[in-house]
Amino acid sequence: MPTILILIVVLGVLIFVHEMGHFMVAKAVGVRVLKFSLGFGPSIFSFTRGETEYAICWVPLGGYVKMAGEDPEDIAQAEEEGREPQPGDFSYASVPRRLAIITAGPIMNIILALVVYFGIYQIAGLTHIDSTVVSDVVPGSLAAGVGVMPGDEIVSIDGTTVETWHAAIGAINAGIGVIHEVGLLREGAGLSVDLPSILGPDGGPVEGVEGFYGMLPFYGSRVSTVIDSGAAAAAGLEPGDRITRIGDTQIGSWLELRTTLGPLAETPVEVAWEREGESFTSVVIPAARIDSISGAVRGYLGVGFDPSDLPWSHVSLTPARAFSEAISETWEKGTLIVDILARLVTGQLSMRETLGGPVMIASVARDSARAGLLSLMLFVAFISVNLGVLNLMPIPVLDGGHLVFLGAEAIRGRPLSLKFRLIATQVGMAFIILIMLYVTVNDIMRIV
Repeated sequence: MPTILILIVVLGVLIFVHEMGHFMVAKAVGVRVLKFSLGFGPSIFSFTRGETEYAICWVPLGGYVKMAGEDPEDIAQAEEEGREPQPGDFSYASVPRRLAIITAGPIMNIILALVVYFGIYQIAGLTHIDSTVVSDVVPGSLAAGVGVMPGDEIVSIDGTTVETWHAAIGAINAGIGVIHEVGLLREGAGLSVDLPSILGPDGGPVEGVEGFYGMLPFYGSRVSTVIDSGAAAAAGLEPGDRITRIGDTQIGSWLELRTTLGPLAETPVEVAWEREGESFTSVVIPAARIDSISGAVRGYLGVGFDPSDLPWSHVSLTPARAFSEAISETWEKGTLIVDILARLVTGQLSMRETLGGPVMIASVARDSARAGLLSLMLFVAFISVNLGVLNLMPIPVLDGGHLVFLGAEAIRGRPLSLKFRLIATQVGMAFIILIMLYVTVNDIMRIV
């Protein structure tokens, strides 16, 4: 599917759900809806049913519900003509009713995310890597820099016990510019290291780190790759083989293989492996290789290990558990967005590194769609939470700006002056347009 079409479908669903929230509640509390539009600009097509015109417009980057007596300019004209608000006008409705109409859009986006996450958890359940043992550490990574070593078992993050690899990495990933206390178990002794977040205080990746901490989980001993010039290739090992023994030592994992081979550099040793139920043995001479972490010379067989050969476990969830997980996921994503916004406002995060616009959304939507339906739905849920939270920002023209006006009206006992609301709305619109231009240019500069 073309990228632009994926973007239109994703945004169309999110905008439709958002505006439908405003629309349904407005109808429910007796406010007349004059127009329900997906997109801005000239209409592609439209029709009228009852008092409402329904339209799809050419610019698919938003939408709106136009209610009678809502537009400040229409209200100003009515005041000039001496007309009072009428039943069915937005401005005639009570503060609680207008509050319900305004908040309905963001709430519907949060509900959409919740429903999507629930469906994913109900259908797919949970898949875990049960072990928290680190099988290897990538040289130059954050983990290597703080002293994490192969064989360490992650037992806690910031004082909270973790029992699966996903729980450990998920806890470490929480936060921007955060230093996590990682509790480890090494050869029976407990210790802790301070591991910084992948994302630095400015919101960008820590220099030299490409998206992960450099800790690899506990692999089994099935081979996925064989280096052509290595000792394993010379002995006849092939991808799919499972190494079972090195000398007299039984092998069941990559870590055991690595530990056993360590002192055997350039030393003949018998290797045993299995292939489709058959057993094979051969004497090999592991190559000598300097360990970039410890600096010691280690034996090297020349094999890579199969990611599918991890201690995976799958758990099917009851509807109640799936709903609980969906709430947790939605809350986690929402609080992450609020944290990012707060750091942007206070200058702790870089706008250039953090903000993305339509081009970035289209790119991520395309990549998600290519990765499969599950990946695309996760993306839709995350963007839906974004849309819900961002619309609550206290900026005139956004739902949050309307809530500020309503709050002031509730406190004062009367609406803010029409002139003030008109000026604030114009300033808010100009600000949103500037932000949209900034993030679009920012997206293009990333590509260039």
